[in-house]
Amino acid sequence: MINILLSGACGKMGNAVTRCVGEDDELKIIAGVDKAEMLCDFPIYKSFDDVNVIPDVIIDFSHISVLDSLLSFAIKNNVPTVLATTGYTAEQLEKINAASAKIPVFFTANMSLGVNLLCSIEKSAAKVLGSNFDVEIIEKHHNQKKDAPSGTAIMLADAVKEGLDYEPEYVYDRSTVRQPRDKK
Repeated sequence: MINILLSGACGKMGNAVTRCVGEDDELKIIAGVDKAEMLCDFPIYKSFDDVNVIPDVIIDFSHISVLDSLLSFAIKNNVPTVLATTGYTAEQLEKINAASAKIPVFFTANMSLGVNLLCSIEKSAAKVLGSNFDVEIIEKHHNQKKDAPSGTAIMLADAVKEGLDYEPEYVYDRSTVRQPRDKK
């Protein structure tokens, strides 16, 4: 049995994870962390400071504001961590990288198999196509999407970047620019 601590338990993805875990006899959510309140089959704590159980793994679909307490708890208790929250600052990404030297950390902006396959294809395509082609990512989301650009769009751009022999410049809005797009 794998015991899970679910961060962001009351959110959309937290609910999706809860449903999936409920269909697998080898998994069990033993606790959740969320500022919201919801009736669950497991206790929900307001913060990691309140958690009094040690899971086998933390799965996080919460908010960037939780990162410090989450990593502190995970490192203190030697708990492998899955981070699927987007919008981290450069400083927070450095903290995630530093934590990965102490505990196993899996971090992605998107858990979709299709998106991760697309990233792999983009890296290869960028290497083959090189500077002979331009790249522009245009995204469209439902009206509930909070981050713009999305973590997925940045993940896709980073995948292209890995395959290029030059440093691209990320431009997030050209609506007020009245000139051709720069090659980089």
